[in-house]
Amino acid sequence: MRTTILAAAMLCPLALLAADDIRPFDAKLGLWESTSSTEMSGMPAMPQIPEDRLAKMPPQQRAQIEAMMKARGGGAPMTNTSKACVTADTLKRGLSISQRDTSCTRKVVSSSASKQEIHMECNQANMPMTGDITIERIDAEHIKGTVTMKSQNADRPMQVKSSFTSKWIATDCGEVKPVGQ
Repeated sequence: MRTTILAAAMLCPLALLAADDIRPFDAKLGLWESTSSTEMSGMPAMPQIPEDRLAKMPPQQRAQIEAMMKARGGGAPMTNTSKACVTADTLKRGLSISQRDTSCTRKVVSSSASKQEIHMECNQANMPMTGDITIERIDAEHIKGTVTMKSQNADRPMQVKSSFTSKWIATDCGEVKPVGQ
């Protein structure tokens, strides 16, 4: 479940949602960069990774692991930056998280060219969670949004809050695959 929630929070701005009632977002096509900040409460402590194992990791992976350990240990927000290729097909399907995760159901609450609101209910590894995603168009080259998820398990209450900004970088996506592929 942690992986699903983190993925939702980090990838939310520019991935797919298959639904019939989505009105395409008014945004440029091409390469986008998203930066998210995620705070989690109620998570169990993350085990520490020995320094010798960290030293063997590629720099980007090590930075992500260290950020996760810091965020989980001290309650500080975890920041992530990613790139995605947005196509006309992506915009037709919506700007939410991937439909590949079958442990979550999604319902489009509202959808327009400038704002989308999606309600999610997830149940992975016996950890039911519900939450909402809001994505707003600032202009054709900038998007912002929030994700809030809350566990429905009284034994392990957990809450995830994420905010993100996305900016258009270029028409050509280079080697970055279109969202959903």
